Amino acid sequence: MPSVGIITVNYNSAAFIGKFIESIIKLDYEKARLIVVDAGSIDGSREEIASRLPDAHVISCDENVGTARGNNIGIDFCRQEGLEYVLVLNNDTTHAPNFLSTLMAGADEHTMTVPRILLSKDRSLISTHAGDFDWFLGLFRNTYNAKPDGPATQQRRDIQTASFCCLLAPLSVFDEIGLLDEQFFMYYEETDFLRKALDRGYRLVYEPDAVIYHDESASSGGGWMTPFKQYYASRNRMYLVHKHARSRLRYALFTAYFWAARMLSAPRYFMPRQRALFKAQVLGMLHYYQGRMGRTLEVHDF
Repeated sequence: MPSVGIITVNYNSAAFIGKFIESIIKLDYEKARLIVVDAGSIDGSREEIASRLPDAHVISCDENVGTARGNNIGIDFCRQEGLEYVLVLNNDTTHAPNFLSTLMAGADEHTMTVPRILLSKDRSLISTHAGDFDWFLGLFRNTYNAKPDGPATQQRRDIQTASFCCLLAPLSVFDEIGLLDEQFFMYYEETDFLRKALDRGYRLVYEPDAVIYHDESASSGGGWMTPFKQYYASRNRMYLVHKHARSRLRYALFTAYFWAARMLSAPRYFMPRQRALFKAQVLGMLHYYQGRMGRTLEVHDF
């Protein structure tokens, strides 16, 4: 039974961390160790984790390091401890007790695995972007996100990308590929990393028999899309496609498409509830062109 380091980045999660803790306690995989990277929480969630999970290793940071750097810190710790696999896991999730065992059954030194992720508030719906990625337009494809769970989402298959909401990988992949790009701060850093891993011959396998439940964007304001998420997703999508563009022409065509799509969708943002999303999107694009990457804004800035 290989050893697994479960890495979760914690940031002011008091509203939902109790469910995560209860779920972790019930896991049936004996050689798993929880590593919590606390990103400067001030709401008591770090203390609750340490109290209720005394065997967990808690790494305290003085600031909000984001998911990219936070996971890197956890991966470095796993490397120092000689662990064999890493499970990156959001702490706004709960899990079937056997989900890690099931993921491990499909993994090996060249294979990463991801579970079927269902929306915690409606477990009949998929909550993930595990599937394919269109590098020309910078769009996820065949992910079934927000669609009903059914035969199409219950087939084991090789995929091109997935969310680091939950992903199991051999630690050796980080030795070969390198750590996550901290310029992203959060959102799309996993898409970037997985592209590089697959280019090196690694596999990414969707394991539908492993099931977890996700409270969508609980750490970024709640809901499928928030101004915080809109800002980082807009900025980082441009950075991601530019980073992997095979030519200047390809990136120029993406840029033309990206701006045209934003202009066509602009009228709907004039609705009162949409204005904050529009402002966040424009700000994210502006900061990309200004080279303002990494951590720039927090949830409370919106």
